[in-house]
Order: sequence, then C-alpha cells, then structure tokens
Amino acid sequence: MTLDIKKPGAVRPQNPLFALLPWASGYQAAAWRGLSLFKFMASGLPSFLVAVPLNVALVEWAHWNKSLVYALLMVLQVSVNFFICRRWVFGRRDRRSLGRDFRDFFTGIMLFRCGDWLLYTLLVFLVAPHGTPQGAPHYYYLAVQCGNVLVFGVLKFLFSERLFQRSAAADAAAAQGGD
Repeated sequence: MTLDIKKPGAVRPQNPLFALLPWASGYQAAAWRGLSLFKFMASGLPSFLVAVPLNVALVEWAHWNKSLVYALLMVLQVSVNFFICRRWVFGRRDRRSLGRDFRDFFTGIMLFRCGDWLLYTLLVFLVAPHGTPQGAPHYYYLAVQCGNVLVFGVLKFLFSERLFQRSAAADAAAAQGGD
C-alpha cells in the first residue's frame, strides 16, 4: 500500500511499520510525514556524494572557477534530486505532468539554492583569502552543504510536498474531467 498524495492528509492504514512502533500508531499522519521528510533528506545524499568529489576535481585539478563549478553542481544536484523525490519520496510514477513538475520543482528549489550559492561564494571569496589555511574552500563547501540541509532542508521539503500534492490533485481533476 502506498501513500495517496492525491488526498492531502491521507495516511496508510494498518501499516506493518506501526506494529514495530506501537506508540506511534496514534500519530500515523505525523509519522508518515516525518518518514517523508527523512526520505526527502536522504534523497539528496547520492547527488551530494557525487558533487563533493566533482567540486574538488574541477576546482583543484582542472582549475575551474569555484563559483561556476558550484553553480553547475547545483543544477546537477537539483535535476537528480527531482527524479528521486518525485518517485521515491512522493510516489509520483506517471508521466502526465513530468515536464510541468520538473519545471516547477527546478525553479522553486533553485531559488533556495541561489541563497546557498551566494553564501558559498561569500565564504570562499570574502573569508578564505584572509588568512585561512590552504584547502579551506573544501571546508566551506561542506559547511554550506550542512547549513543547506539544516536551514533550507525543511523549507525545500515543504515546498516539494506541496508541489507534488498540487500536481497530483490537478492530474486527478483532469482525469475526472476527461472521463
């Protein structure tokens, strides 16, 4: 059984997970939302694990501009995260609204990530030149990513949850109108 995001607030009845956590059975909706938040946060891990070594390789070995590399890697991360979030976190498997969902997700998440990029750029170019040890930008990149997870993670989750619920509801309405 899967979470029906077409109905906001819908919960999974009698899920075996709650047999293991009987204290949580009264809080199914909150628990499923928490599980969705956890899955959302975990869905960023694959692109993060690719972005860190790519950042080091392109900046340190290929000598590309730090801000350019970070911006390109953000685009890669958001694109990969869209497909993971759409299918795994929010359970959307149809192709009807794929293009619209990608456009809306990409635009919204990139607004959050622009703040992240600005913070990274400020840290690297304003702070790093003033007496920090060689290789410090790697630490700034990691600090910005951790801050991104803590500060922007919940906001990005709420935005994404609303976007995919709205999209599912619109698709359901269109399907009913077409019948």
